[in-house]
Amino acid sequence: MSAWIMLGVGCFFVVLGVLTLNGRGTAAYARSPWAGWGWIAMGGGFVLDGGPRLLGFSFQAVANLSTVALGLIVLGAALQVRGRAFAKTRRAGDAD
Repeated sequence: MSAWIMLGVGCFFVVLGVLTLNGRGTAAYARSPWAGWGWIAMGGGFVLDGGPRLLGFSFQAVANLSTVALGLIVLGAALQVRGRAFAKTRRAGDAD
């Protein structure tokens, strides 16, 4: 069950990253394309973690791919911080 959840979350993050790169939807408020690549890297990490479990890979292969997936997730988080994905944005009309 957890492999299906990781696969679903990974696909959702990849879609969110593509939307951020295209500048559409609620993800359009990110200031930099770095944030979009961060979402895609994190999504790829989750897919790489859940996919081999569903495909029936050996335990050692799953463990090795999970290590690579963890690296992708950390890289994606760093790219999102670099791209200021979580920073509050101010609109032009919100002057104090």
